[in-house]
Amino acid sequence: MHIMEVYVKIIFYERGFSKMKKRILALVAAMVMVIGLVACGAPATVEEYYTQPAVKSALDSQIESMKGSYAGVYSDLGYEVSGNTFTYWFQFADQIEEVDAAADQLEASLTDEMMSGIVSDVESECGVTGITCEYIYYNADGSVLFQDSYSTAQ
Repeated sequence: MHIMEVYVKIIFYERGFSKMKKRILALVAAMVMVIGLVACGAPATVEEYYTQPAVKSALDSQIESMKGSYAGVYSDLGYEVSGNTFTYWFQFADQIEEVDAAADQLEASLTDEMMSGIVSDVESECGVTGITCEYIYYNADGSVLFQDSYSTAQ
């Protein structure tokens, strides 16, 4: 069983998260699988590997698929990669008025323990060290709703 299948099973079935948390975590799980794809390879950095046409194409396809799957939730989503840092960003389609409550729910869903464990596992599997994943969630008006980063260095 792939490591992501284990995480998804733990997240969805054993923790009993709410519907919104399940959507967020499904999205995170998909993004982490992309990290696994991009991080695995001989280059010294994730960015170096990412610049290979086949890898970039696969990552872009995954993002486009996610845009379609989450069209009602997010008006846009994307990524940037620099060195060993992936930055994923998501902009909600509808303005969230309860900013503090939404940020608390996002923070509870994206725990440091869970995300740093995933990053650590990807590093172990692929031999690329120093990977950092940054997640930025924007409200519909463009203001930052929640932002955090995860790495094994935390």
